[in-house]
Amino acid sequence: MGRIRTNSSTAEDLLIHVDRSAAEPLHRQIAASIRGGIRAGRLRLGTSLPPTRTIAADLGVSRGVVVEAYQQLVAEGYLTSRAGGYTRVAVEPVPP
Repeated sequence: MGRIRTNSSTAEDLLIHVDRSAAEPLHRQIAASIRGGIRAGRLRLGTSLPPTRTIAADLGVSRGVVVEAYQQLVAEGYLTSRAGGYTRVAVEPVPP
């Protein structure tokens, strides 16, 4: 039997917080929170992140905001993603 995989974390579990009164756009705040978690070691290499819909619902933002944050972190090398699969913390560490 195959391994059961889950990525049922929430925004709170990932320590993602947004400040709607801040000048910084929401997608950048989310990306910064996830990036900080990776750099601090709270999000280990290879860890699956929650679906964008889950994070969006937890934070009360549109899914597009979370998708943009995830895409930015993929572009920076912090996350890996593929269609139909989980978004994960990159296995290769990003230089500081």
